[in-house]
Amino acid sequence: MKRILYTFLIAFLATSCLDLEPKVYSDITLEQLMENAEETSGYMLSPIYGQMRWFFEDRSVWDLHDLGTDAWIVPINTDGGWNDNGIWQRLNKHEWLTTDNHFEEVWGHLWYGITSCCNRVLFQLESAGVELDEATIAEIKVVRAHYYYHLLSFFGNVPIETSFIVPDGYLPETRTRKEVYDFVVSEIRNNMDKLTENKTYSRFNKWAAKHMLARVYLNAETWLGPEYAEKRDSTLILCNEIIESGKYQLDDSFSDIFSLDNTASPEVIFAVPYDETTATDGHPILHCIYAKTMHWNGKAVYDAASAGYNGLRANPEYVSKVFDAEEDPETHNCISYNDKRYADTYLMGQQYNYVTKEPLYLELNNVKVPYNHINYISSPTAADEFEGYRYGKYEIKIGQKWETDQDWVMYRYGETLMMKAECLLRNGDAQGAADIVNEVRARSFDKKDKDGNEVPEEVYTLTAAQLSATTEVNGVQVQYGEFLQELGREFCGEAMRREQLIRFDDVYTKGAWWGHDPSLETYRHLYPIPAKERTTNPKLKQNDGYPL
Repeated sequence: MKRILYTFLIAFLATSCLDLEPKVYSDITLEQLMENAEETSGYMLSPIYGQMRWFFEDRSVWDLHDLGTDAWIVPINTDGGWNDNGIWQRLNKHEWLTTDNHFEEVWGHLWYGITSCCNRVLFQLESAGVELDEATIAEIKVVRAHYYYHLLSFFGNVPIETSFIVPDGYLPETRTRKEVYDFVVSEIRNNMDKLTENKTYSRFNKWAAKHMLARVYLNAETWLGPEYAEKRDSTLILCNEIIESGKYQLDDSFSDIFSLDNTASPEVIFAVPYDETTATDGHPILHCIYAKTMHWNGKAVYDAASAGYNGLRANPEYVSKVFDAEEDPETHNCISYNDKRYADTYLMGQQYNYVTKEPLYLELNNVKVPYNHINYISSPTAADEFEGYRYGKYEIKIGQKWETDQDWVMYRYGETLMMKAECLLRNGDAQGAADIVNEVRARSFDKKDKDGNEVPEEVYTLTAAQLSATTEVNGVQVQYGEFLQELGREFCGEAMRREQLIRFDDVYTKGAWWGHDPSLETYRHLYPIPAKERTTNPKLKQNDGYPL
């Protein structure tokens, strides 16, 4: 039985994101392996975390959270690139099909994390006769709940599987979204207080689990109905516990949260680590971000090893409306004079050769034009190659490879504070919400201009009246509309926008944005169960509204 453990460890440690210099365990005994419980648990649990590196790949969790919203679009280029049989356009228009491979990819990878990672780890360790401590078992179950949280958000009605070994011919049955929600909540609640209270970078601790549960509760009303509105009080309690722990604080610099050295950020509660040499596992974080968004001339901009694929762009309306960016109608360049998050979120403007420092040019229709990213896209189906701001929130390394040296932040303290603010706002304490919002905003605004003059307070603060008002967002009158837009400024591109739009007066289906008309098809709050999966397992029920 010990051989099971050895085989298991050797098979997975090569992909571990927890130790960037993997150790070989083939020549040691089980007793030696277990001498250092903390270190050993890290090695044993590496597979359950390693699978998360896929979350930010192409056709991934990130795609389903942020594409199909008002923030981002993948247009078809004038050369026909990024057509892919129309899948990107269908996402933006909310006209997706049950056969679209986005859903197959996300479904498969999430289930792999649950069954082939979490459930398998539990089974193999138990089979090897390893006496697991309470905290280790709790950690595995909380990570499994993390995978289930995304299934709950995306697909809603899915099976619940906690065993790795199942009988021959076994096919799991669909469980209701309420049952899946109850399972996720119980798994987190029953295990979070068994986790360490210490900061454990790249692993779930007590506070990361509480943060995840707070987010689940925050979305409960839109997932399950108005009777779950009271769950925001539970969100409030959990956020206060994280705040009062004193373990985390806002980073003084917004950009440092996403820098190449973001392991040092005091704001990060849970992140998925990467290393360009030893912890890649074929899942480079910037394959989704760098390659998908970067123009092929981006190679020269960053002296990079590989060029980009020129796909992902910022929605022009989102840039100008959410960030209140002033646009030059002739050049389509935008300026946001005050909010530093604007420049920290987008790649824009004239691009330069890193080596020569000379401006770069493109040949368009036999005409030499500046390589200048502008806040304009000709058409969702005919975008010129330089059009549209690009994703720039995560710092791009000079000499960038396919892999990255920075970590992807999944949960951060800024979100903890903003979840608390949202609960206060919905509970009628607009001033309490405003105090928190302005605390988060403060780092992104200067109180004096470049000439040393005082900047008016209304530039860098939002009032209780502004946050509590009903305002227009994407053509919809939205209660707390300004708060929704503040979430859009703070968390743009962090895989949160879809849930935000659904949670605030269903802007997701009611709203109109560039390239997207209102559908009013509320069943699209859930994605379809992939057709391929239903063919393999006829016990899976299709979500309401989709063809059977």
